[in-house]
Amino acid sequence: MPYVEEREFTLRLTLRCEFPDDYEGEEDGYVWAQDEVPAVASDLVRAAVQMLAKRPGWKVRPTNRGRSSEDEVALMAERIVDAK
Repeated sequence: MPYVEEREFTLRLTLRCEFPDDYEGEEDGYVWAQDEVPAVASDLVRAAVQMLAKRPGWKVRPTNRGRSSEDEVALMAERIVDAK
């Protein structure tokens, strides 16, 4: 079995919208974020994959951490090191 090391890096993005005092709450289902959140998340994931693809010796794949892809996307970037 090969020896494997891992190092984690987290980029957390919180999208926020401020409302006037008479706002009734979240009953509208976060309408302010419906179009933007999926588009922003998709663009960020695409940019991360493209950046890593430009670096020699790296491969990227999605991983599942048990959370909805609407809330979290996890990527595994593996570096290929030649054992000499």
